[in-house]
Amino acid sequence: MSPKRAVTLQDVADHAGVSRGAASFALTGRNGVSEATRERVRASAEALGYRPNLSARNLRAARTGVIAVYLPAVAPTLSYYAEATFGIVNEAMAAGLVVTLVPSPAPGTILPRLRADGLIAIDPAPGDPALEQLLSAGMPVVSGEEMPAEYRRVRGEVRSDHTAATLRLLDHFHANGAKAPAVISPEGSLGWAEEVTTAYRAWCAEHGIKERVEVVRLDSLPESTVAATETLLGARDPADAILALTEGSVLNVLTSATEYGRSAGNDLLVAAAVDSPALQFTEPTITAIDLNPREFGRACMRIMLDVLEDRASTSEVVRHNVPIEINFRDSTRGKRV
Repeated sequence: MSPKRAVTLQDVADHAGVSRGAASFALTGRNGVSEATRERVRASAEALGYRPNLSARNLRAARTGVIAVYLPAVAPTLSYYAEATFGIVNEAMAAGLVVTLVPSPAPGTILPRLRADGLIAIDPAPGDPALEQLLSAGMPVVSGEEMPAEYRRVRGEVRSDHTAATLRLLDHFHANGAKAPAVISPEGSLGWAEEVTTAYRAWCAEHGIKERVEVVRLDSLPESTVAATETLLGARDPADAILALTEGSVLNVLTSATEYGRSAGNDLLVAAAVDSPALQFTEPTITAIDLNPREFGRACMRIMLDVLEDRASTSEVVRHNVPIEINFRDSTRGKRV
């Protein structure tokens, strides 16, 4: 029995009733074919079990077929970054590309020369020597959140409106009786965390409310969150609402509140700046901002594909906003008469 012949692009084109060129355009996401044709070609490729010859395609385009993703040093401690990375990988796989992760190295480390077609930097921080090394390679760069001004111009940028979500949540606190809200923020130069804290400070100034900001260490999150909660709830003028920026912090606030005679969701409103499935099963369930991390990662990769396929202007930064929303739960319901 002769070995089964691999399905070719021409087979897909014949099955879909289009030209070979149209099939190629449809499968690589390039302009020039209708959406109906694109869907028909993709359906034919799936039905036939077509797998593109990545080596040949990359050789023709003088590419490696690899996209590098640079994550901040705190990435291993926060599930958000894993979810965003899964989104990048899912979109890359659909385009026949490979993703290589570049975690933040130890200070003073010289990174080896990276062979990749592009770089996606998630939560880039100012003064990061490793990021500077990566940017010096001259690859197209897409930034997940704002790239610090000190670095060269990026080709694309994906952001979310953390300010609007924070202000809405603080208004929700206030409407449910909170008059002394506080924030527990992780240390480090995380763009989204700084945006949330800045929005909180502006809200406090507008409402004539005293700021209460506690910073916690991610390498000792349980202990530092317990200490922060003690500062906020053990004071003479204690906080009556806490916005914790990480999942780990909000869970520690929830368990620590009872030590100060406080009831989360009743006389202490509690919320998280990032959602996770676990927050739906606590008692009480925890209000949280859903950052849509997988969609955020997919958006980063889609812009990178546009850049690589010359569908993006070289003179303007391609910007995309990923909507975020608040999942209101029992932890911020407030006192009910």
